[in-house]
Amino acid sequence: MEASEARRFVVLDFYRFVAALGVFIFHLKLVDTGISPAWNGSFGLFVDMFFILSGFVISYSYPSDVRGLRGYSRFMIRRIARIYPLHVLSLLIFVVLIGVGLERTARSTSLDFLYNLLLVQAWGVTDHLSFNSPSWSISAEFFCYLIFPLLMLLARKVQPIVLGAIVAAFYLVLAHGHLPIWQDRSQMYGANYDYGMLRALPSFLNGILLAILFRMSGPYRRKPVLFAGIGVFGLCVVVLNVFAKPDLAILLFSCAILLTAVGESAFKEIPGARLLGRLGNTSYAIYMLHDALLIAVFKPLWTGLQLRPDQFGLFALACSAVLTVVADRTYAYFENPARRLINSWADIGVESPRRGRTRHTLRQHRARGQLTRSRAQGGVRPPCRRPSAPFGFRYRPAAGQCWRGTGP
Repeated sequence: MEASEARRFVVLDFYRFVAALGVFIFHLKLVDTGISPAWNGSFGLFVDMFFILSGFVISYSYPSDVRGLRGYSRFMIRRIARIYPLHVLSLLIFVVLIGVGLERTARSTSLDFLYNLLLVQAWGVTDHLSFNSPSWSISAEFFCYLIFPLLMLLARKVQPIVLGAIVAAFYLVLAHGHLPIWQDRSQMYGANYDYGMLRALPSFLNGILLAILFRMSGPYRRKPVLFAGIGVFGLCVVVLNVFAKPDLAILLFSCAILLTAVGESAFKEIPGARLLGRLGNTSYAIYMLHDALLIAVFKPLWTGLQLRPDQFGLFALACSAVLTVVADRTYAYFENPARRLINSWADIGVESPRRGRTRHTLRQHRARGQLTRSRAQGGVRPPCRRPSAPFGFRYRPAAGQCWRGTGP
């Protein structure tokens, strides 16, 4: 849907790029059991930052005047355009990998294919990951899209402090309630197929809260705040690499996102914005394609070159560069064109904002011109609408004669 404010946060996009590579490193380290414990960071928690960022960006750009089924349909088409083409591509890639025997570890059946195709594989309908396993988070986010109007309704009905209490309660119950639905010892923070959509819910709502706080931050929008946000994000990376503290990571993620958005809004244009934006564009393809490349290219390469665990750092750097290039080309030649095509379906019969503003201005000019002509002929009162003719004006000149004109 059209943004209510034409602002892209390129530094937040860059955070998304870093997070996607962090998830990739989290999986890449499994190529060898002898990899140094220094690489055993909890970078899998970057997925929760994705949920917070999505909630923030989507609610920030969500028009306040959208109502009804038509608006919701356009919103869902645009969200599907964002996530679905690349999801289907990665799903088909895994069908091929399984068919040729390169992927033997995944438990993937025809029913699992249907679950993945419908994006419900993280809704508790199965007891295992299948096909492109990282796509569980896309299924979880899709759930948040479906209930997004309800979340926005809640956010608009309560005060920010109340919404903050609700978010905290969600985290408390789902992350520390020892609920029987979680299969991993990490409880909510280890969930994926086992109701992973509930893992996404508090973070997505947290992002909505951050968007509300951002809109209230006008007096604090100063350039130094951006550097504070960048510093907090750097601290997030350190915390994830050294400590396994999910709650602390969520708190730091939230502070980093809010501070960065507040500080970035003080800049007319961030230095290096084009590069940051381009790297941000690769983040989704990095996340969705890294597991396939890991199976088909990087693992065989590690084995074939007979690399040692102490060489993992350089190997990870090279693999990250290759993955970024592949993701960049995928975005340019597949992801973005497919998104534009699907978005065009959402725009059928809908007038663009710029065109609408132009037509409105022209109608105003015509109305003013007609009013001027009416007064020149003796009119003494401004135009008024007649209830029976909502698009007509009635003028009352001194002579008692009436002219009827076309309203704006």
